[in-house]
Amino acid sequence: MGSGSVGPVTLPPIIAVLGVPGAGKSTQAKAVARGLGGVSASVGDWLRALAAAGDKDAASTVAAGSPITPAQYERFLRHIRDEVPASALVLDGSPRDERHVPVLADALADDGLVFGVLLRLPTGVAESRIQVRRSSAPTDRPDDSTEAAARRIADQTAALTRLAESFEARWPLVTIDATEDESLVTRRILESLPEGWA
Repeated sequence: MGSGSVGPVTLPPIIAVLGVPGAGKSTQAKAVARGLGGVSASVGDWLRALAAAGDKDAASTVAAGSPITPAQYERFLRHIRDEVPASALVLDGSPRDERHVPVLADALADDGLVFGVLLRLPTGVAESRIQVRRSSAPTDRPDDSTEAAARRIADQTAALTRLAESFEARWPLVTIDATEDESLVTRRILESLPEGWA
């Protein structure tokens, strides 16, 4: 992966939707983006697209279910920084761990606005949801294989605690119960946003 500083840029208000695999990050990121008239961007989808296009580094990460590196996250931010409108940008599942927080901070102008939503989901429920996703689309998510999914859940569950601490040191972060109905989760997220965002 290429490296080099992203450099501070003017971005719209950013809402980071965080959580373990299966927590509904993509569903909620898209719903929140629709509700705000903004766009959602997924580092996972971006990485899988790179892997499908033959990028060896991305393919290795996806196949192994390995954590996304800071260099990969920096590359993702470079990819999206010139493609977002003036409305809200909803980050679907990123930053992934505490190493990505300073990468995001470095990419923002001094007045950049960031708000985090942590979708809380028990491990057993996460595993069950991914099993359902595998059965409905067995070839769509190679990182949903049983072994890779288990690694991703374990890695991200451990990383979320450290991520939350690092994130909250810089920006607001709220926790939402992801076991509730999807529409209710979306409503709770929108209601939790700072005044003027929704």
